Amino acid sequence: MFSGARLRQARSKAPQGPLSAEELAAKVGASKAQILAYENGRRVPDPPRIRRLADALGVHPLELANQSGMKHWQLADLRRANGLRASDLCSELELSPHSYRRLETMGLTAEGRYGLSSRLAAVLGVSMRTLERHIANAPAVRQRLDSVRGTLTALIETHLQPGRTDVPETEDRAVKEIAACYARAAPTVVRVLRQETLALREMRRRQATEAATAFYGPTAQEQRRARRRMESEEARINQLIASLPRRLDVFFRAQLAPGSWETLSQLHLARSGERALAMISPALIQDATLARLIRPLPGQTDETGSGLYDISREGQHHYLSFKHWYDALYPWVDDSLRHFEQQTAACDPPELTWLRQCFARSQTVLFSFDGILCRLFADNVRSVSGHLAQAVSGLHLDTDLNGAADPVALLRSAVDQGSPEQVRQLDGILTTYETAAARRAEPLPGAAQLLGALSRGPWRLAVVTDHATAAVQTFLTHLHPETGSAPQLGVFGRPSDPRLMKPHPHAIFLATSHLGGDRSRTVLIGESLADALAARAAGVQFIGVATRRSHARKLREAGAANVVETLSTLLAAVSRIKDARI
Repeated sequence: MFSGARLRQARSKAPQGPLSAEELAAKVGASKAQILAYENGRRVPDPPRIRRLADALGVHPLELANQSGMKHWQLADLRRANGLRASDLCSELELSPHSYRRLETMGLTAEGRYGLSSRLAAVLGVSMRTLERHIANAPAVRQRLDSVRGTLTALIETHLQPGRTDVPETEDRAVKEIAACYARAAPTVVRVLRQETLALREMRRRQATEAATAFYGPTAQEQRRARRRMESEEARINQLIASLPRRLDVFFRAQLAPGSWETLSQLHLARSGERALAMISPALIQDATLARLIRPLPGQTDETGSGLYDISREGQHHYLSFKHWYDALYPWVDDSLRHFEQQTAACDPPELTWLRQCFARSQTVLFSFDGILCRLFADNVRSVSGHLAQAVSGLHLDTDLNGAADPVALLRSAVDQGSPEQVRQLDGILTTYETAAARRAEPLPGAAQLLGALSRGPWRLAVVTDHATAAVQTFLTHLHPETGSAPQLGVFGRPSDPRLMKPHPHAIFLATSHLGGDRSRTVLIGESLADALAARAAGVQFIGVATRRSHARKLREAGAANVVETLSTLLAAVSRIKDARI
């Protein structure tokens, strides 16, 4: 894991100027020969020495590690790369050596040890998602989850059989086996499993309703639509059951105490107004188990001069992923949150009220892709456009756009110049670049959380985009890798005839027809003028997302009923709708 080459590179680029091996050795209490041995790969420094080297060079210890195989590391590897011994983490997390070894090798935590994954991720300087990936790499963790998968799946499937209304009980043999696997008390596990069973049972009920329409609908078209929705719901149910062992494992390591969960929920509800954020107890804000789940708002204070806090991106993901389980474990917290929500309701700005009403009236929510869910070519748009321009030139097509243009716009410009075969070739080249970029693309702030909130509610969801369908599907598959439960979305990508791209309403018509939604109760969330014009042509509501005032003004002129700066505002509106099961 330790990289001598990275140590040599860090030594040559030290903030105070390049250091010789002898100078670095003096700073860390080593010999010149030891430093050279580290750099040449003949010796590997122990964890304390790694940390001293990093401190002397002004870098994070992980920057001295060979990260090419990092995705295969176990927690012990990550710890050592951070320059930490097991005893260091025992002290930091207040765990006995036995308890820490069980966490590191088995992924198990004792009941009542709240928020360990959040605290551990903060100490190691990684996200909770990254930490969970390393924990899952341990053979003993995989073996443990494999051993419980059959029992857990059989228990859930039994209670989902037609006609069953009962739920798992504490005395069930299967429940006790599952509880032992996670080192939890049976009453704790059974509350979670009951909640999951009821949620899946409701999904099965909706699936049965769609099945009835699929077989007995009044028209063949309605039957086809219902069959697609039925199959989509079945896929979602199967995915949730298959991912349940892993989701439980992640939850029990990250589980918050009731007070910490209440604080996180308050921040989720209050993120729309600074006055509401100031109501949260400063003592609770300092809770170490919330280390990765909340964040201070820079330069903002309340009337007492105390700093204000907001829920972080990781906190939003935790909230949306596990709220229904917390509701089962801490039902008394809900009364406190209702009172808190009444207090903060007066803080809602008018635009949030309009957005909440808009989502409450809507049946279908459509998303644009690039600029809303991610920045597809964030770091190489000029390179991609340049390669596509070369392909245009190679096909002897003449366009008015140069290599700095948007790649999709370049494809559009070639439509009237080339034959259908030439356009298909260009489309194939662009699709290759889009799909490769989608594998690396990170969701924009709030995107995953908003999709998660909407997918747990009554809305039909889809992506309508001028980018390739394959690229969008590639992006969605890694949206939630730690739980395996990415939201189920329809994807309506670039049509075979690029002339039907936005601002043509073709994709919106296709999505609403496929999902069976009423266009008068459909909303499109987008950031481009083409999105706004397509929505107006299709007769659907449009919500624009724009960080610049000039761009927001153009979106309003093109028909945007409301324009927000970030997706977090939309998330705040959705979270206030009572019938959204988030």
